[in-house]
Amino acid sequence: MAHAGPLDAAYARVTGERGERVCKDIPEDACRDVPWNFFLQLATSFASKLADTLSDTKLVLTWLLTMIGAPAGAISALVPIREAGSLVPQVAISGYLRRARIRKGFWLLGCLVQGGSVGAVALLARLRPEPSTGWIVVGLIALFAVGRSVCSVSSKDLLGKTVPKTRRGRLGGLASSAAGGITLFVGLAIALRGKESLSLSQLSIFLWVAAGSWLVSALLMGGLRELSSDVDPKSGGFGETLRDFKVLATDRDFRRFCIARALLASTILSFPFYVVLAKEATSGRVASLGIMLVATNSATALSGFAWGRLADHSSRLTLSIAGIAAGAIGCVTFVVAGLGLGPTASLWTYGALFFLVGLAHTGIRLGRKTYVVDLATADTRSLYVAVGNTLIGGVLLVSGSFGALAPWIGERGVILVFALLGIAGGVLAWTLRDVES
Repeated sequence: MAHAGPLDAAYARVTGERGERVCKDIPEDACRDVPWNFFLQLATSFASKLADTLSDTKLVLTWLLTMIGAPAGAISALVPIREAGSLVPQVAISGYLRRARIRKGFWLLGCLVQGGSVGAVALLARLRPEPSTGWIVVGLIALFAVGRSVCSVSSKDLLGKTVPKTRRGRLGGLASSAAGGITLFVGLAIALRGKESLSLSQLSIFLWVAAGSWLVSALLMGGLRELSSDVDPKSGGFGETLRDFKVLATDRDFRRFCIARALLASTILSFPFYVVLAKEATSGRVASLGIMLVATNSATALSGFAWGRLADHSSRLTLSIAGIAAGAIGCVTFVVAGLGLGPTASLWTYGALFFLVGLAHTGIRLGRKTYVVDLATADTRSLYVAVGNTLIGGVLLVSGSFGALAPWIGERGVILVFALLGIAGGVLAWTLRDVES
């Protein structure tokens, strides 16, 4: 199919296409709409990623609950509820998704739930800034997680239907880089405040912008040119949901991928311990928080497109390189944390380490998303995504308990444990089958 028009020309420049358009693994009738759908999903993905960063549970929401004096139990529940809660329901959601011929409505619903939940948190923070509000926020984040779960399943299904193989990683990489670039300035603003702290009203603004970004993402997805899918009217029941897990026993490639992904999940679990070490080493300077936000977002902005291109070439190789790199950075952090550096040296050292682990995490995230979409077929894509994410949700809940080891082996010891798991995951990923050919 020859390229014609500015949108087609822009798509050809971004993807590096010459001559006929690549339309691997999508219906022939969907090929003519690939440029439109590519850029539309790029915009929706950018908006949702921006919202994610501005309402980051590990940073913004935790900081907000601390400011209102929420109990420690509520604060410690935020990350597990958000991460596992967005993964565990996905098999059931996938069953209902497979009953629908047009599926972009699931994305719209998920975005509205996420935006509404975060908007409600912002409103509560202004109207009821007291300790008991912390548990209400936890409940809202549980609702938020369900909306995120719906978006996770539907987004990969829609991506697989509308964007061909060897182009999907690039889309995710571009969105990550663009969103990371904008939120980089948020981190700079915090870092330049020195020892000052952000006010509750300023944090609420972050959340309002995040809620608005999810609304924009929902509205944009309404314009997706989606072809009707085949439906499975029997999917969605409890018995069918249990049977979905049989794919782990019958599909060797998918099972090995899930094991590698479970090991590589150690990287995201290690992030809070990097933050704790940096806070202690810098005597609690607020600038260290800003530096870390700058580091993680600049890592995403600088590496997203490059990781995306590599994932289109070989998502297996992407997972392996990024996983081993993350493990190696964890080992270096274990050594550095024992050197007893001063506050100023620690500020920049931990900023650099957080940047490097952010680079690796971006590669892991883009590699595993591209791998599972390319491994599956049109009929199994939502199933693979849902089963894999539900399994990882359980793994995160179990692996998160490794943090209880901190009183005995310290935060640096926990980072070392997670680093070794990451290296094991990277080595296993190296043995996976290539799925891009």
